[in-house]
Amino acid sequence: MKKVLVSLMCLLLITGCKDVKLENGENAVVTFKEGGVSSQELYEELKSSYGAEKIMDLIDSHLLNKLYETSDEEKSYINQTVKTLKDSAKDAGVDFDLYLSVYYGLSGEDAYRNYLSLNYKRNLWIEDYSKESVTDKQIDEYYEQEVYGDIDASQILITIDAKSDASDDEKKKAEEKALQKAKDIIKEIKNGKDFATAAKEYSKDDTTANDGGKLGKVNNDDVNDEVFEALLDMKDGSYSTSPVKSSDGYYILYRTSQDKKPELNDDLKNEIKETVAKEIAEDDSFYMKALKELRQRNDMKFEDSELEKSYESLMSRYESQ
Repeated sequence: MKKVLVSLMCLLLITGCKDVKLENGENAVVTFKEGGVSSQELYEELKSSYGAEKIMDLIDSHLLNKLYETSDEEKSYINQTVKTLKDSAKDAGVDFDLYLSVYYGLSGEDAYRNYLSLNYKRNLWIEDYSKESVTDKQIDEYYEQEVYGDIDASQILITIDAKSDASDDEKKKAEEKALQKAKDIIKEIKNGKDFATAAKEYSKDDTTANDGGKLGKVNNDDVNDEVFEALLDMKDGSYSTSPVKSSDGYYILYRTSQDKKPELNDDLKNEIKETVAKEIAEDDSFYMKALKELRQRNDMKFEDSELEKSYESLMSRYESQ
């Protein structure tokens, strides 16, 4: 019997690990008055049904526990997650172990904690490998396309005042009213009204209205995408001649000035690397790609050809999803 699958069977708590033998010399897990079920029979049955999934967990646990020590953050995460699930089971009036068995296919709290630890460390590896995967070319492209100097700007927000339970017709009328209000304000500014005065009078944004709509210096993470894109297209000392629609309502914007693009120094490179890495990690296919790389780096080799075929078949299914 192969070592990894002995570990698998013990993990599943399905072998007695005793020295009781059947007539054919195989270890017994169940005996009858005559004969019994051998561990080898059970092994062969489970290998075809569950072996690939379980061995994948065992492999990753072995490799990741060597790569990452269990941190206080991981312990805190596991304890909080267990507590939350226990509370959910209690609220549902269900025994916790039964809850774990039904919803997770796990045999108890220890198994659940191991499951959480494995997934926590898998995510650490995904994060680290995604950062490692970021190329200098990707950093340069992100810098050219996504990094901007701060824009000093002001705003007037006109909200769409419709109740949550309003009909579609009512919502449409409220939106038309907000749009027309924004257009009327733009006309007033065009006719000489001071932008700051208009902001104090009309803006529905309580945080900026009293200060003449001043946002201060903003970048693409500070405001809605629609707002920042509109500011990028404007010239210094100009206001938006058409209302800018966003999820908040309609904006009228004023662009005072824009700073120069920051230099691509080491600190900014690291920031960009973090951002690009997160984008890479969010790709559905990257998760399995990263775990395959982890195993390959450790020269993983199957000693059981049938289990290897099951593993490769399972990985192919995951990768095609």
